[in-house]
Amino acid sequence: MRVVIGVLVGVALLLAAALAAVGWVFSSRVLVPAPYQLFPEFELIAVEARPDGTYEVTLPLPPKDGLVPQAARSDVEGRFGLLWEGGAGALGEVVARDDATVVRQVVPTRGTPPTAGAPARVDVTLFAAPAERGVEADEVLVPGPLGDLPGWWIPGREEDAVLVLHGRRRADRTEALRALPTLVAEGASVLVVSYRNHDASPPSPDGFFHYGASEVDDALAALAWLQERGVRRVVLMGYSMGGSISVGTLTRWPQGDLEPLGLILDSPLIDPEPVFALGARREGLPLPDLLAAVTTRVAGWRADVDFAQLDRGRVAPGLALPTLIYAGVADTTVPIDQIDAFAAALPALFAYVRLDGVEHVEPWNADPERYEATLAEFLRVVFERTALAGAR
Repeated sequence: MRVVIGVLVGVALLLAAALAAVGWVFSSRVLVPAPYQLFPEFELIAVEARPDGTYEVTLPLPPKDGLVPQAARSDVEGRFGLLWEGGAGALGEVVARDDATVVRQVVPTRGTPPTAGAPARVDVTLFAAPAERGVEADEVLVPGPLGDLPGWWIPGREEDAVLVLHGRRRADRTEALRALPTLVAEGASVLVVSYRNHDASPPSPDGFFHYGASEVDDALAALAWLQERGVRRVVLMGYSMGGSISVGTLTRWPQGDLEPLGLILDSPLIDPEPVFALGARREGLPLPDLLAAVTTRVAGWRADVDFAQLDRGRVAPGLALPTLIYAGVADTTVPIDQIDAFAAALPALFAYVRLDGVEHVEPWNADPERYEATLAEFLRVVFERTALAGAR
C-alpha cells in the first residue's frame, strides 16, 4: 500500500510540476509584449497590376478544417486591409475564387506595391494616420508616470473630449482611425493616446502587460492632460484591453471637476482568465480551463497583479453612466458570453451592437454604416443631455 501511495504522490507531483511549467510558458505568452512586426499568415500567390493603379492579388483560402486564425481569413467580407512585407492597402471585393484561392482587388495606401511571394495578412486596420481619414491631428506627447505617451490631439469644443484607448499587443493608435471621423464630427475634442508597452510609449518596469492594472495610471495621466486644456467632461472609448483600462479608469476617477459622461467599448476585455482559457482552447492545448487558472496565478505572481480584481464584470452594476458596446459573436479572443453578461449587468446601457459572424474588434469592419450611425447618436445624446442639464 505504501508503494502505491508513494507512486500516486510521485505522479501527482510530476503532473503538478508539468502543469506549472506549461503555465510558466503560457504566462510568458500573455505577459510579454511582442515586437511590432508583420506576423504574416500567408504569402501572396500572384499579383496583377491594373491600369487604374490598383492590383488584383491571389490569396490562399484558409483551411476548411479547424479554427482559422483571424488574420488568415482571406475571403472575409467587409472593409479590411491587406498588409504585406513593405506595404499595405485596402482590400476590395472578391472578383474570383476556386477551391483553394480567392482573387481580390487591392488599393495600395502606403509602402511598396504588392509582389508575388510577399508575406502578408488580412488586418482590421486600413489606415495609418489621421490624414488618411480626412482629419487634421496634432502629434502630442502626454506626460505619463513612466515617460511621455504619444498621442493624436484633435481640438474641438474646449470643455468636451473623447479619450480613446487602443487594444493590446499588435494594436496601437491606428486602431482608432476607423471611428475617428465620427468622433470628430460631433464637435468634441478627441485624444487618442498610447499607453505603456505600445507605439513608442515607455515599457513597464517589469516588461509585462498588466491587463489594466498599471495601464490605468497612463489613462489617468491623459485625463490630467485634458483637464489642463480646459476639458471638463469626458467620454471614454476603449478597444479590447483598452476597454478594461477604460472601466478601470472609471473606478479610479480623479477628484475634482472632471466629469465622466459616457463609455464606449469595442470588443472589451472583461476578465483575463476566460480569455486565457479561450486562447488555450483555440490552440488545442489540453485542459484549457485548468491551464488558464494556473496561468493566471503564475502571471499574477510574476507581474504582481491580482487578476481577480481585473474582472470588470464585478463593477458593471455600479457603472451608472451611458454605455455603448460593440461585439462580435464569433470573437475568438474575448468570449462573447463575458461581454453579454457585462452588458446585461449595466444599469444605463445605451445600446449593445452584437453582430453575428464577426471577429474581435471587427464590428466597424463588418458594418461601418451601422457602427458609425450608432456611435454618432450616442455622442449626440450624451453631450446634448449634458448641455441641457447645464442650461437648466
